[in-house]
Amino acid sequence: MTITSLTPPDLPPVVRDAVDGLAALKTVRSIRIAGSRARGRPTSPASDWDVLVYVEDPPAPEELHRLLPADAGPQEAVELVTANLGHPFQESEYTIPVSPRIDVCFRPLAHVRREETLAAQGAFTVYSYPKIASGVPSYILLSEAALSAPVHGDVGSPARPTELALSAGPWWRGRASCALLLAIDHVTAGEKLGALEHVLAAATSLAHSRLIARAQWYPITKRLLNEPGALDDRARQSLNQLSADRLSPDVVYQVAEDLGLDPEDGLDWLARGEHIRPGGPDTHPTQTGQR
Repeated sequence: MTITSLTPPDLPPVVRDAVDGLAALKTVRSIRIAGSRARGRPTSPASDWDVLVYVEDPPAPEELHRLLPADAGPQEAVELVTANLGHPFQESEYTIPVSPRIDVCFRPLAHVRREETLAAQGAFTVYSYPKIASGVPSYILLSEAALSAPVHGDVGSPARPTELALSAGPWWRGRASCALLLAIDHVTAGEKLGALEHVLAAATSLAHSRLIARAQWYPITKRLLNEPGALDDRARQSLNQLSADRLSPDVVYQVAEDLGLDPEDGLDWLARGEHIRPGGPDTHPTQTGQR
């Protein structure tokens, strides 16, 4: 099932040239503008252009070098960086050195289709991701497609499956409770910095739980906690007042109350083994993706 795609933004000539060059590559099936530019709300006039390119296979670096501006020097040779080769969260990235900068991310189309099938079954997994403390769910492949605007070809804009909301919402909530349980354990042992880390992970996990429950996709970015509906005002105020120095078990329990969570629910979450395989058994490879 798909939803209506975002309306493509007006592309400045340098971005249009890059899109046309990418579209001419034989492995490219679709190109989409992502991020704040796609939503028509760039954070500033100098905001980067994020370009998603769906491919059968990543192009060769020499093919990409031909897409550089005519005045680019030899020192600006393309470096195509591929992370998680062969993994469901594989991606290849490179930057076109213009102003504003154009960041290009290549996604294997087969991985997106696989994730669509799994999401329809309520299945997903979570990969470590340095920009988001709680990690990134595998359904980011679907949310970024749905929240981007096609400028060449179209892989479709997948709707958020009800089955995914029914599995992911409780899973993230259980993970948030578990994080608070660990925060209490850490602060009781005098490890206040570790406790603070777990409290913030609880907030991020709760945000995922609340947002996936909506009937639409949500942006999975470093601004996750600022998404409308991610947190209540009371919880946000409580988190903004936190510091490691003032943490105590009572403070963590108060934060849990403000978040609407019971840390003891984290024990049940662990007992069910949900920390090992989110979204059900045997849905993804056992290794954790590292980015």
